Amino acid sequence: MRALTSSAFCNVRSAIVIALLLVSVFVVLDSYTWRLLSVPWAYSKFTSSLTGVNDTRHHARIVSPEEAEAAIAEATKEWQRTLAKEPSPPDVEAENKVLPETKNSRPAPASYSPVRREAPKKPDAELTSLQKLEAGMSHARAAIRSAVIHGLQEKDDLSPDVYLNATIFQQSYREMEKRLKVFAYPEGEEPLVHNGPCKEIYAIEGRFIQELQGKNSYLTSDPEKAHLFFLPFSVAMMVTYLYTPGSHDMGPLGRFTRDYIDVISHRYSAWNRSRGADHFMVSCHDWGPHISRAHPDLMANSIRVLCNANTSEGYVPSKDASLPEIHLVGGQVPSVLGGPPPEERRYLAFFAGGDHGPVRPVLFKYWKEKDEDVRVFEKLPSRDAYLDYMSHSKYCLCPGGYEVNSPRIVEAIYNDCVPVVIADDFVLPFSDVLDWDAFSVKVLERDIPRLKTILQAIPTARYLEMQARVSKVRRHFRFNQPPERYDVFNMILHSVWLRRLNMIIHE
Repeated sequence: MRALTSSAFCNVRSAIVIALLLVSVFVVLDSYTWRLLSVPWAYSKFTSSLTGVNDTRHHARIVSPEEAEAAIAEATKEWQRTLAKEPSPPDVEAENKVLPETKNSRPAPASYSPVRREAPKKPDAELTSLQKLEAGMSHARAAIRSAVIHGLQEKDDLSPDVYLNATIFQQSYREMEKRLKVFAYPEGEEPLVHNGPCKEIYAIEGRFIQELQGKNSYLTSDPEKAHLFFLPFSVAMMVTYLYTPGSHDMGPLGRFTRDYIDVISHRYSAWNRSRGADHFMVSCHDWGPHISRAHPDLMANSIRVLCNANTSEGYVPSKDASLPEIHLVGGQVPSVLGGPPPEERRYLAFFAGGDHGPVRPVLFKYWKEKDEDVRVFEKLPSRDAYLDYMSHSKYCLCPGGYEVNSPRIVEAIYNDCVPVVIADDFVLPFSDVLDWDAFSVKVLERDIPRLKTILQAIPTARYLEMQARVSKVRRHFRFNQPPERYDVFNMILHSVWLRRLNMIIHE
């Protein structure tokens, strides 16, 4: 009997310990709510289930058609009452249901996660700054739902055939223009911070960093009013000034990044409040993902806007954002864009570039100077010859180099050449919004030997559709000074805005 009592006591004590541990884990995980609310950009084809990324922060379940129909009915009733005015903070349960599909939407998301939370009960005057921000974000989500169900009151000149859902994109963009405020940390000095390269291969990094300072309308000097926090250091400049060529030692770069975050986390409350989840960095250098590993929260939580958007190296499509690589030769923004009409494009496909990385050697093995229709070169005599081939080709091959990204995608778009992306693990820029299947071709790396057969099998009518759509999406990849609506600067910021919409930050 004594042995039995002792055994029972041990079992009870073990159960209590386990229960306490579970409660502790729950409290930590619920300190702030993660992404993937019921918002439409979860319709993107770049979900964790498709890329194979194991994002352990998301506890997803598949939404049944019945649940989706119930959500549509409930949302319709709600918005019949509130369409004429800006919606009030939505009901907790209604807000956490999926949106209906529309004409241009993708199928219902496979990675939807319901969020348990309570709407603020205090009067507006008593809400904290963060609660006011989150109430505004709720209004933004509700306005997007209203646009999906009832349509847009005013439409911009967007072509629906190049977007996953033009209605959602346009309303989301308007909400960004209306609400978004970014706090760029003032700490740090040039050249490592508040500066970056504005020409050649990493130009997008420096130009974005320099644009998001000064008098930019999205900036706020008050961190209490900020939805997002920008870490304005430049990885490209770190490599230039902190890395010793040939040393293979990234230690100094990692220490600088870690020290910078330590400084801002001691001076401001925002980083510690969300563990960096509402913070973002921008890097076009290949080493951007590696430098982000210097701080565990930067890697795991923050929004990393990267040219090297490689899912096989830790890029998380639902958390991070893909940055278009734009090669500005001599820092000059091309003033003349476009190219000859389809009937004047005498080559089936074209590529010229260095023999490096895992993909290009295979491309050269099968196609380098071996075919009159598929023109593949390692070197050309001049930049003019390069552009002439590109502007007279139907398809422009865009294989990855040392990493998955390639500036040739944007070069192809600038020249009305249909991009052919050859990089299996690459997440394309703005893929939450743009329907890349409508204006580009994806060829798997293993299918490089069949490249000509694949391209020749595309019907002429299909090619003409894609080529026409390339010119329609070009506005989203253009530099403007100052920035213009829907240009590349605003599209990058919109990618970050979408990820902020997909999270709720608690005190």
